Amino acid sequence: MLGRFPVPRRAAVVLALLALVALAGAPGAAVAAEESVDAAPTAVIASAPADATGWSTLLRDDFDGPAGAAVGPQWEHEIGTWGTGAVDRTTASTANVFLDGTGALGIRALRDASGSWTSGRIVTVDKSFSAPEGGRLLMTASVRLPAVADPTGYWAAFWALGRDANAQIDWPRTGEFDMLEAVNGTPQLLQTLHCDLPDGGACDEPFGITSGLMECASCLTGFHTYSALIDRTEPGAERLEFFVDGVRTHVVEEAEVGESAWDAAIPNDYFLILNLAIGGGLPNGVCGCDSAAAPKTSGGTMSVEHVAVYRSSPAPAVPTITGTATAGSTLVAVSGRTVPVTYQWQADGVAVSGATSASFTVPGAAVGKRISVTVSALDGSDAATSLPTAPVTAGTLGAVTPTISGAAKLGSTLTASPGTWTPSPVTLTYRWKANGVDIAGATGKTWKVATTQVGKRITVTVTGSKVGFTSAQQTSAPTAVVVR
Repeated sequence: MLGRFPVPRRAAVVLALLALVALAGAPGAAVAAEESVDAAPTAVIASAPADATGWSTLLRDDFDGPAGAAVGPQWEHEIGTWGTGAVDRTTASTANVFLDGTGALGIRALRDASGSWTSGRIVTVDKSFSAPEGGRLLMTASVRLPAVADPTGYWAAFWALGRDANAQIDWPRTGEFDMLEAVNGTPQLLQTLHCDLPDGGACDEPFGITSGLMECASCLTGFHTYSALIDRTEPGAERLEFFVDGVRTHVVEEAEVGESAWDAAIPNDYFLILNLAIGGGLPNGVCGCDSAAAPKTSGGTMSVEHVAVYRSSPAPAVPTITGTATAGSTLVAVSGRTVPVTYQWQADGVAVSGATSASFTVPGAAVGKRISVTVSALDGSDAATSLPTAPVTAGTLGAVTPTISGAAKLGSTLTASPGTWTPSPVTLTYRWKANGVDIAGATGKTWKVATTQVGKRITVTVTGSKVGFTSAQQTSAPTAVVVR
């Protein structure tokens, strides 16, 4: 995107880039390069923004909320004028950045009466997304590009910037991934790695190692998923893969860049950026014009259906949970490790006091919550947390049929024996009946037989209740009251 620092992208340079680009792909479809040799990233992309098996979810936002609301707390606004010749001023106004009420974020470019443009640019609050050595990091978003009558100068982007060990951005050495760049309303998009030197270098800056323009006519009318995967699973042969709708479209190999430039960029912490600019070097190069000055329609909106970031790590092993998440049931943590470990169970991410063994009996208070477990080495290092269970469902009480003791005759006292209900403790209540009809006021554990019950059959119904469990009832066998 080249949007954070004033690094000039001269029109001649951009035109040289475009001269090298091969326009490919069938109309209405994104270019489809060979499918990834590893199906896992495709499966994770398909699941976004939900949790993905075997991957830790570092960020997920599906932009739910009422129409016109501000973007959520996982994002912060960058306000000002950015990029290589863009003329819009980004704001925090919900006129420019807002939830649309249908599960999408809108970033809208607007021209005021004086001809000035405003738009939006947001970045993730979390700036620590990284691929661990031996692991992978996947950044993905579902985006619909702005479609207006006169789109020249529109520049939509979903991208990421890297920071060094001192949390500093040294563009392009510390890395930039462009998962999506689309300009001027053309049915095309770019995906690019920027790295190394600002002019030339291993990534051939300032235009980077790019996919070239790829045809995607339907990107203007519908949502498509744009992703980048940092794959560090093979030492010395790491790679950066780009995807459109789960299909691999562009790959950059470590060997292509060289170890020094690669190591300066790829292992860094990254943060995500979503923005819609007006004018700049890339739109200028594509149209061969001053894109900012060209007539254009106000109100174009880049819509984002979801954003997610996932990480997979070779170690420590991610624990799993066996058992059914029901109140009263016992869950067991499978650490996946061969060394001694410690356990901590959580309900909706909050540690459950005292729940530090390999097994966990689900309390009734956890109904509706998701249970997870964190496994750590004995010294507290190498902590890994399981994926959460499904929400805990209500448990079933172990109900017992009560019995009645005592002489069933006028004036005698009958006693209900409820038996042992589980899991203890269970709150029990009583209701005595004569010939199946409630006896007024007979709600204790005992009942003294009155004249009106003589000759009738007496039963007692015991109702058990407990937080997080479905209430249950059991009724005794009838006892006939005799006349003596």
